[in-house]
Amino acid sequence: MNGGNKVSRRRVLTAASIAGAIGLTGISTGAARSSLDRIEMQEDDGTVETQYWNDWPIETKNNDNVPYEYEAVEGAEVAPIVVNFASDEEPWMREHALMVQRALNDLGVRVELDDVPTNVMYDEYWPADTGHIVPVTMNTHGPDPQRGLDPNPFLMRMHPETGGNYYNYWNEEITELLDEQKTEVEDTERRAELAKEIQQKASEDAYLLAIGFTDVITAANTNKWNGYVPTPGNGTTRDSFIWTQVNLQPQSDDTTWVKGITASMGGLNIAWAAGGPEAKRLTNLYDGLFDASPQLEIVPGLATNADVVDPQTIEMDLREGVNWHDGESFGPDDVKFSVELFEEFNAPEMQPFIDPIDSVEVLSSNGGGRVRFNLSEPDAAFLTQRVVRSVILPKHRWEDVDNPARHNPDQPVGTGPFRFVDWEQGTRFEVEKWDQHWMWDEEVRQELLGDHFVSGSGIDGIVWANVGNVDALIGALRQGDIDAIGTTLANSQAERAARTDGIEKQVSKNFAPLDVHLSHICPLLRDKTFRKALSHTTDKQGFVDSVLEGRATISKGQNLISPLLEQWHNPDVEPYEYNPERGQQLLQQAGYTMEGEILVWPEGEAWDAFVTRVEDGHADRNDLDQPDFS
Repeated sequence: MNGGNKVSRRRVLTAASIAGAIGLTGISTGAARSSLDRIEMQEDDGTVETQYWNDWPIETKNNDNVPYEYEAVEGAEVAPIVVNFASDEEPWMREHALMVQRALNDLGVRVELDDVPTNVMYDEYWPADTGHIVPVTMNTHGPDPQRGLDPNPFLMRMHPETGGNYYNYWNEEITELLDEQKTEVEDTERRAELAKEIQQKASEDAYLLAIGFTDVITAANTNKWNGYVPTPGNGTTRDSFIWTQVNLQPQSDDTTWVKGITASMGGLNIAWAAGGPEAKRLTNLYDGLFDASPQLEIVPGLATNADVVDPQTIEMDLREGVNWHDGESFGPDDVKFSVELFEEFNAPEMQPFIDPIDSVEVLSSNGGGRVRFNLSEPDAAFLTQRVVRSVILPKHRWEDVDNPARHNPDQPVGTGPFRFVDWEQGTRFEVEKWDQHWMWDEEVRQELLGDHFVSGSGIDGIVWANVGNVDALIGALRQGDIDAIGTTLANSQAERAARTDGIEKQVSKNFAPLDVHLSHICPLLRDKTFRKALSHTTDKQGFVDSVLEGRATISKGQNLISPLLEQWHNPDVEPYEYNPERGQQLLQQAGYTMEGEILVWPEGEAWDAFVTRVEDGHADRNDLDQPDFS
């Protein structure tokens, strides 16, 4: 029971005293214990503060810039945890947050739910320079094509030098494996082995809560339109892939497909869009060097092939006969210019593409042209996620722009299968068919789309119409005001829409995970024992069965790599059995106690053991041969 009134000689672990313990993450038990000798002893309450636990290579991640405060105080009640989510992100996100709240409550931790709009969450709660500004936050990853082609969009979030490491996780052993696999260009089998080892170790470390891969459910009119392509992650009607748009065939006199959406575009600048809706919708206007097929294979875009000269030198032949939407010819100078522009003006949307590029050379202008990419180091993901993430801009349109980051072109010009017609912010976005694009060639589409291919000349244009909310979207679809819903629906919502003749619920599998980020600068979540206890009290199956009506693939263990990524997925990751009693037992054995229904921090020797675990960050009681304090 709680011994909070007991006066004892306790350790104080503060931001200042941690300086001598830099770099301890992932070290041996003996080294972790010896570091405690450097911690100042004081006659005072033991306190562990929120802080960065390593010598972070990102300068802003330092103890003068900790984004929030949370303290562990020996023998005191555990303070409430803030759980951040955006109920407008998915129709079931509030229920998902309530699942996490129940899991924490089962362990005696009080929760303050913080519901914020999606755009506010990503703009303000996810700063790359400090990481999350609350201890726990929800996340449903977008189905960007590159996330279905390579493990790095998820694995490299654990690397300390990655801006996407919002949870401030640093495990030296895993970092070494990440560094090795990301440079393994030529031996793909070896790289896959390393990726699977990382998945195993990270799941055992319970570094986050991986819930699963939710089915992509939407609804569309199949009476007036034929040719919907159920692309993994994207489904048939969302904006991350273009395959439905180039395959749709009108079955009536209407030739402009109207898609209802709730999130409006903020501008027409694709490279500086920072992940907003414009970054996805504008891909209909722009091409990258390569693309991702509905089978999650890498297929030609503006580049027709790639030759690996050596691990740091990649050469590409460019497609011949390509014109920009204003009639000017596309060529290798546009590729070189785009990369250099993105680097000079720090284009956030293009960062995954340009990160490893040291320079670009134009080797030839014959035919479509040939370019060489000189990389700063070998990069195994360059020919997977990075080239698919690329966008190429027309040099003749951008070379005189003074500030590309703030440029909002009146008439955006690309080489994509559609060209710009009109945009009214918050109301509508319209494009029309650019029939010079190779996607309108039936032989090309048939080869890329396989069984999903439908013959025909295609649609004449697309309109994205902003509608207030999901209920309004369903009503507009049933009344014929729109032809498809461009966002995900709950299973019950899609079935309600499909009660109208000619409307169909459409379901696709997903590679983009639903997960819960845990901030590793928070003392409670820094304790691996607590993270493992939380893993045992999170009812993934109950959430999927009761809320998602079974429409998801549950993640095995705490693993973000989908079984759809068969080459990279580790099927042998050990699951965490849903067993709240086991979670509570782990905390009791680690010296936590309860005051009524509220968890209490350890005391005495159990407190010293807690400090040791927190300093290490990746070792639980058994890893450190600590006694059973229950």
